[in-house]
Amino acid sequence: MYQYKAKIVRWVDGDTVIVDIDLGFFCVRQERLRLARISAHELNSETLYGRRRAYSARFHADRMCPVGSVIIVETSKSKRDRYARYIAEIIFQDKNISDELLKKKVVKLYKD
Repeated sequence: MYQYKAKIVRWVDGDTVIVDIDLGFFCVRQERLRLARISAHELNSETLYGRRRAYSARFHADRMCPVGSVIIVETSKSKRDRYARYIAEIIFQDKNISDELLKKKVVKLYKD
C-alpha cells in the first residue's frame, strides 16, 4: 500500500476524481483515480433518474472534499480498473471519502 499527498483538481463524477499527486522532489503528476469499493451512476446515463443520482453523487463528493483540497491517496501499484485508472482510497480530514459517500447513500457498494 502506497500513500501520497495530493490535491483535488476536479471531480469527474461521484466515484472518479482528477488529482495532482505530489511524488516528492518537486515532482507532481496528474492522475485520474477511481474511488475504491464504490460505484456511482454515470453522468451520461440514459434515464433521468440515473443522471440525477450521478449529479447528486458528484455534488456530495465535491462538497465533502472540494477542489483544491489537500488529501491523502492510498493505493497499490497493481490496482487499476479497465480504464487504466488507479483504484484508490481518498482520505480527507481523517475521513474516508468512499465511506462517507456510502453513509449518505448517494453511491452503491461496488461488487466485482
